[in-house]
Amino acid sequence: MKNDKFRVSVAICTYNGEKYLGEQLDSILEQTRQPDEITLLDDNSSDGTLILAENKLKKSGIPYHILQHKQNLGVKVSFTECILACSGDIVFTADQDDVWRKDKIALMLEEFDNDPRCVMVFSNAELVDAEGKSLGCDVWTALNLRRAGLRNHIPQEDYRRLIMYTWAVPGTTMGVRRDFAEKAFPVPEEGGYIHDSWLAVTAPVYGIVTAVDLPLTAYRQHGKNTVGVHFKKHGPRHQDILQLRKVLFYLKRHAARLRVVLNVKGKVLPADYRMELTESIELFERYAHYEGDGAVKKILFLLARTIDGGLGRFHISRRDVFYYLLHQIFRRRGGRSSE
Repeated sequence: MKNDKFRVSVAICTYNGEKYLGEQLDSILEQTRQPDEITLLDDNSSDGTLILAENKLKKSGIPYHILQHKQNLGVKVSFTECILACSGDIVFTADQDDVWRKDKIALMLEEFDNDPRCVMVFSNAELVDAEGKSLGCDVWTALNLRRAGLRNHIPQEDYRRLIMYTWAVPGTTMGVRRDFAEKAFPVPEEGGYIHDSWLAVTAPVYGIVTAVDLPLTAYRQHGKNTVGVHFKKHGPRHQDILQLRKVLFYLKRHAARLRVVLNVKGKVLPADYRMELTESIELFERYAHYEGDGAVKKILFLLARTIDGGLGRFHISRRDVFYYLLHQIFRRRGGRSSE
């Protein structure tokens, strides 16, 4: 049964996407709960993207708008403009080269309906190759997010900690309340954010986030993705090492990134989120300070943060640190550069 409580928009951005766009549009048009409008913004394509889109959308019977840049402005600007051009209560963002499961909109709308505080819902996705064949892995596993604590209906405290140091919400899996997006935009120049990462990290400022562990999108990997997922299948122990390496990457580089969130415009951050951001920034900056002092001080810092629980928020255990340090020793002996 159609959920008519919300007016639903789909925001899709394109750039020379003729090869895969038809399949994506078909999957949107064939949803069990069809969108009320589709807004497509093209970033100055030079192929047949616009002709294909116009032909499909005008036959659909669904109201649509096609916008076009006169020069290429990139994914951040394109999606920001496209989302704000939508008129729906809920906006689902779509890449040009993926495929949606037929019940994606219906299932994600249920989450918005269940809690009026919910400002963002995101799902898992199946990784597929250029031909649409399954790669045998989902996004949450490929990005090591399960190891980091991501799960169905993740508690808000765990979500906030997760989003501080990892890219957990690909835009192609996301639906947001438009009024939340309007408050959160524009995406700041500082911090290296694009539309999806900025919405993901600011969502706790405005409401709650719901995660749905269902592969509602076939996330195509074809070598030309603007933002893709690069993964290899590893055993559990190697996954633990990768998890700690990911945390350390952000410890070294992302204190400034989180400071941007502390200064989010026009909104006082919830006290618990501000405290978690502040504590994470302090931890990140402390690690960055020791990073330049050589391997011994770095190791001592890691051990101290393991003992005092500083790394616990990132689901890092003492055993993880032990295996990571062994891994680094063997890498050094083998003449390879270390993290």
